Amino acid sequence: MKLADTASLALNTLKHNNLRSWLAILGIIIGVAAVVMFISISIGLSQQINNRLNTLGGNIITITPGSQRATTFMVGGVLGGGGGFSGRLRTRQNNQPLTFSEANSLQTLAGVEFVDARLTGRGDISFNNKNTSVSLVGSEPQAFLATVGVNMSSGMPLSNGNPYGAVIGYSIANTTFNDSNMLNRQLTINNVTFRVTGILNQSGASFGGTDNEIFIPLKTAEKLLNQTQNASEIVVAANPNYDTNIVATEITNQLTMLQHSQNSQQNFQVTTAATLQSTISSITNIISLFLGGIASISLIVGGIGVANTMFMSVLEQTKYIGILKALGMKNNEVFLLFLFEAGIIGLIGGIIGITLSLVLSAVITSLGIPSVITGELILLGLGFSFMIGLISGFIPARNAAKLQPIEALAYE
Repeated sequence: MKLADTASLALNTLKHNNLRSWLAILGIIIGVAAVVMFISISIGLSQQINNRLNTLGGNIITITPGSQRATTFMVGGVLGGGGGFSGRLRTRQNNQPLTFSEANSLQTLAGVEFVDARLTGRGDISFNNKNTSVSLVGSEPQAFLATVGVNMSSGMPLSNGNPYGAVIGYSIANTTFNDSNMLNRQLTINNVTFRVTGILNQSGASFGGTDNEIFIPLKTAEKLLNQTQNASEIVVAANPNYDTNIVATEITNQLTMLQHSQNSQQNFQVTTAATLQSTISSITNIISLFLGGIASISLIVGGIGVANTMFMSVLEQTKYIGILKALGMKNNEVFLLFLFEAGIIGLIGGIIGITLSLVLSAVITSLGIPSVITGELILLGLGFSFMIGLISGFIPARNAAKLQPIEALAYE
């Protein structure tokens, strides 16, 4: 018997067992849709982050004080629109901070274009009779635009000629004070009057971004925060003509020499877009495996449903099997007949599951959740569902092939 004839017989059997077949298919649909959706969200998240890192601020190098034992991972300006790379690896603080003199020494290194030794703290802000506390960042005006990682929405950046000018994050204007017309208006920071000279674009990051920060000139921040020796972090913009990783290595060597520390015990952390991307990739890969594993459980349950359907099909068609064998059908042809039936159940479930996942992907993407279903993922879903069907139907098909014609014809 030709394979086409075997497949046709399998389809005909499915038509006559409509309800039971569709119950088995339903399990495969749910399993495939769950697996594809979870993996697509992971792929979408990874692609969104990597696109931000590759296209915006890939030349930024961040140096933070602390040992190499990172305790908190933060990404700023990576997940949302308009922002560049300003990722940070927060580390446990030690007794050796970064100093402004060390930051100044980095300016002499080849490949270093801008050095922004930042000073951060909390500031008590008052605007339009509303008081709150926000993150305050003192930044070097000449390096501000190159290192902030977010474009200006309106107004002008920080300037040495305007020591009491402030650039505010998107959420400060639109959420904290709910006033998008803050440009050129006055606010007070720690009882000192400033004028809003610029508003940043939305970074879109849920944490660690610029949306909830206020930037002021570094010299003013030193007075306001009463700190003139130590920097909270150093942000370096590498020259585009240089390899950022090589520049980062030179920075590491320079700071190691200045601090008289060993590389294995360095008291600072140097982070580039590449190192951050590697860390993010490893995290998203783990998330993919975890979510895919959870979703696979439902697919396994669907496979059990297919196996149960096939066992019932063999029992109900015992006489039919006897007739086929009496008419000359060989054992391997009976085996393929029931194996095809199980495979078709899995394939139909996979096709409908993929279709459902495409619809769900469009819905959650419209809600702002990244989801990307690739051609490879579709083929993987279809192939996996077909294989689940074949595996689930293997033992029932083998049992059917082993039936003796006389016993099968006498079965009641």
